[in-house]
Amino acid sequence: MVVTNACAPDPRVERHARWLVNDGHEVEIFAWDREGSMPPNETLSGYNIKRTNFGKNSKRSSLGTWVTKNKFISSLKIDADLLILNDTDTADVRFNGKILLDIHDMAHTWPLMRGNSFVHKWAARSMLKQAKRIISKSDAIIVSAPGFADWIELQRLDPVVVMNRRNSQSLEKSQQKVLGYFGRIREINSIRFMIEAAETAGFRIIIAGDGDAVDSMLGEFPDLDYRGPFNEQKLPNLIEEISVMYAMYDPKRGNIMQGAIPTKMLDAAAFGRPSVVNANTPMGELCESEGLGVTADYGDVSQIAEAIEQAHSIEITSTKGEDNDAFLSVVNKLLN
Repeated sequence: MVVTNACAPDPRVERHARWLVNDGHEVEIFAWDREGSMPPNETLSGYNIKRTNFGKNSKRSSLGTWVTKNKFISSLKIDADLLILNDTDTADVRFNGKILLDIHDMAHTWPLMRGNSFVHKWAARSMLKQAKRIISKSDAIIVSAPGFADWIELQRLDPVVVMNRRNSQSLEKSQQKVLGYFGRIREINSIRFMIEAAETAGFRIIIAGDGDAVDSMLGEFPDLDYRGPFNEQKLPNLIEEISVMYAMYDPKRGNIMQGAIPTKMLDAAAFGRPSVVNANTPMGELCESEGLGVTADYGDVSQIAEAIEQAHSIEITSTKGEDNDAFLSVVNKLLN
């Protein structure tokens, strides 16, 4: 398995690794540790993570990051029966065997999250070409959201949807008014709206995770209850402290309208916590249809505050569990 983050954690990648180990496979995850902060070799739940670092990346430009990521990809020498590429930015790994492409997100939309300049547009077009190239080379494709499947079907073949669901786990319902955000922190505006709406609704906030916008967030809001990065083992304790999960994103991000489903909403639901998500989006439709929370218009602070209060009274009694059978059926079909 290849992923262009440090896998510290990458819940989807590691969930699939555990499923494979439990099914009798040996699993190695090749990860790019751009910050150089994690062990180069680590064994967790039966799978091995091998991390590569080319020097600390925190001050590197977008172009420098792109160059170093390509250096990581070209450095890989993988001997395996099956290669699982996680997202299309891993496309150029040299490998002669069967390839399973796992699309977590619309990676070609990421550059436009940082800006709308000629360079950002060029990067997005280049990543789109890369995505179409690896789609054509892959022997099978899985996606994390039904909406992504629609896009893949336009390109080549029928993908299998394997969502980031987890099995339900019992946590006592919290009566405290605490709003949580646990995951990648990439958008400062989303955090601003969260903080304003929580103040309006009278909710305390807990934030955990990493991402490009962490420094901006802490610079602007130094008194936040920010817990830093977290791993799978810490997540239940974090969710136990909150009563509502915040999972709102700028709809100008291409992947939002194309069908992205926030993992934090599915995680929260598995632990009996409702979420607040974007209205008039695929994630909002899923949230409402499965009774996982309340929707609100992105950027409308008063509406978000009202949704937070409404979500606090929602009781989640059952959720759909893991899609491990669908995932393993794709893997074993490729291996047999």
